[in-house]
Amino acid sequence: MRLAAGHAAGGGADPGAVVSGLSVAATLGQRGASRGRSILTVSSLSLLMIAGATLGGTLLQGLSGLALAIVLSFGAAALLYLVTEELLVEAHEVKETPWINSAFFLGFTALYLTELLA
Repeated sequence: MRLAAGHAAGGGADPGAVVSGLSVAATLGQRGASRGRSILTVSSLSLLMIAGATLGGTLLQGLSGLALAIVLSFGAAALLYLVTEELLVEAHEVKETPWINSAFFLGFTALYLTELLA
C-alpha cells in the first residue's frame, strides 16, 4: 500500500517523480515507517518539487539569450555531477575537493557556452 501512496503523490509531475515517490515510499516501508508517515513524506516532497518549479519559472521567466544559457548549463552540470557522484563507483576513488567540483561546473558551462556561441 505504501507503493501506491508513492505513485499517487508523485504521479502528477513526470516519470522521474513517480520513480522517486515509489523509491521513497518503499524505503520508508522497509524501515518500518507508518503508512501515514510514508504518505506525508512523499506528498511533502512532491509539493516541494511543485513549489521549486513554480518559483524557478517565476524568477527565470524574463531570462533569454546568454543569461538563460548560463542558468540551463549550470542546471545540467548539477544533474551530471549528481549522476557521476551517486552512480559511478570510480568517482569516489579520487579525493574530492571544492576546486575539483568548481572546475567541473565551470568547464561544463564553458563548453556549453562555446557550443552556443559557435
